Amino acid sequence: MSQSNQQPNQEPTQPNNESPASNHTHHSKTKREKVEFSINKDDDNIPVAKYAKPLNKDKKAKKKKGKVFKFFVTLGVVIASLLLIAIITLVVLLFMGKNSMLSDNENASKNITVPSSVQKVDDDYIVHDGHKYKYNKDVTTILFAGIDKETNQHREGVVGTGGQADSIFVLSLNTNTGKYTMYNVSRDSMVDVNICDTAGNFKGTERMQICLAHSYGDGGDTSNDNLKRSVSRLFFGIPVNAYMSVDLDVIPILNDAVGGVNVNVIEDLSSYDPALKKGANVTLKGEQAEIYVRSRDVSGGVEQNELRMERQKSYIDSFINQTIQLTKKDPMTPLNLYNSISDYCKTDIDTAKITYLSSLFVTNGFSSDENIVKVPGKAVMGEKYAEYNVDNDKFFEEILNTYYTRVD
Repeated sequence: MSQSNQQPNQEPTQPNNESPASNHTHHSKTKREKVEFSINKDDDNIPVAKYAKPLNKDKKAKKKKGKVFKFFVTLGVVIASLLLIAIITLVVLLFMGKNSMLSDNENASKNITVPSSVQKVDDDYIVHDGHKYKYNKDVTTILFAGIDKETNQHREGVVGTGGQADSIFVLSLNTNTGKYTMYNVSRDSMVDVNICDTAGNFKGTERMQICLAHSYGDGGDTSNDNLKRSVSRLFFGIPVNAYMSVDLDVIPILNDAVGGVNVNVIEDLSSYDPALKKGANVTLKGEQAEIYVRSRDVSGGVEQNELRMERQKSYIDSFINQTIQLTKKDPMTPLNLYNSISDYCKTDIDTAKITYLSSLFVTNGFSSDENIVKVPGKAVMGEKYAEYNVDNDKFFEEILNTYYTRVD
């Protein structure tokens, strides 16, 4: 058989695995571009070649976007966690504040006395004008007092020289509804006051001006406790849940801390400051505020303190309204104000109580026409000093509106 058509044996051709591009890369001294490899296959799915190609730029972009996304997710989690902590802290403070403001109220009604015109049914219920009322344990009472320590006899820490309570305001606050009343108490109100000797030993009670209750103490807790006790007696035995007393020297500090307080001058004080003419509208600054709040002509008779109380009422109303507006913009305003006067202040109102009270004031606002009430009574001249005799029947009508709920 002829072998002429037989082809000679040939060695299989080896694929050239190096392309010009790869040779160029191999010999180049420049920085190599990051690459990924791809495999070419023949019809029988057998690898026949491998070549390099640049890394997909879209993958780089996706990786970069992925890192940015993770950063913002982490940042969001951190911010959310901080907000959650802040909210929890606020809720805890509000809860603690409310509970502490009502701690003395559970059995308070047992010690409440009533005028002869009121019938006390039991510890919680009374009958007045044919209607039945229940004592509201959710109303808290806070004492605010401005202390005059410029008396010649005042010595800090010495019993009996604690300074007189020249201004007394009692805040009654319904913690459920936010409704509140501030009672303006005359410094000359006659009430039983605990007296003691210079060693602090209790010597009994004596009927005198309520402003003197603070002086029977050391200027600190004992003075304020004695004033709280006398205020409670004036309020028919209702407990005072908290107090804050300040030296009256802080008036300019507080006044300027809220940007000045605007008032319509209701009594001519031009002999102290030419700008303080009756009827003038003035934004009080610095010492002007102290003049407006504290000035009193002691030679002008028993009505002089009544006129000063009216000025104090108008000033406090304007001051609180301005403070509320600032608090709406900056919730830290009450704490900042407290910090500004802490060196001049004695109080048992802590951060939880301040937070809770601030939330109620901001929510419900403030109006002197509806909320500041003068304790009813009559100013007379005593043997030596002015005296203010409280009208208990009329005053208890106010107490009914504030501390009791009609149930029939």
